[in-house]
Amino acid sequence: MSDALFTYGTLQFPEVMEAVTGLALPWVKAEARGFAQFRFSDRIYPGLVAQEGALTQGRVYTNLSHQTWELLDRFEDPIYRRELVEVYRSDGLTIRAHAYVLPVAQQHLLSSEQWQMDWFSDVHLDGYVSRCRLFYEAITSEGLPEGRKQTLWKLTDPPENSQAC
Repeated sequence: MSDALFTYGTLQFPEVMEAVTGLALPWVKAEARGFAQFRFSDRIYPGLVAQEGALTQGRVYTNLSHQTWELLDRFEDPIYRRELVEVYRSDGLTIRAHAYVLPVAQQHLLSSEQWQMDWFSDVHLDGYVSRCRLFYEAITSEGLPEGRKQTLWKLTDPPENSQAC
């Protein structure tokens, strides 16, 4: 079983990963061939889908503890499925890592637009990190009810930012 996680969206920002897990985790750049990431119609984070010929850039975190996996699984939207995918690290290693992938049955929720890291960073990163810290505090103190989790992540952008990309 792999202890590595390939991140392609918000979790590839070290400050988001630290806010979610409470840990500053080491990472290395990586790519997943045969996968593409798209924007959701109503969310600010992407969905990863299998797509022939596609390439998704991201980061790999390794040596994740059982507690860290529990936090990540609770953090991630329940529509994702954690799967093992082959990733190519920038240091030349090819490994199998977990990734949160959107099942075919849920792909209708995606737009046709590619998710853009720069767009997220410019428009949403600071506020998102703050919400991730709230998640971590809530989940590690008394637990976070599922309904409350959805209000943290199922966000709509203000009208002036809704098309920023």
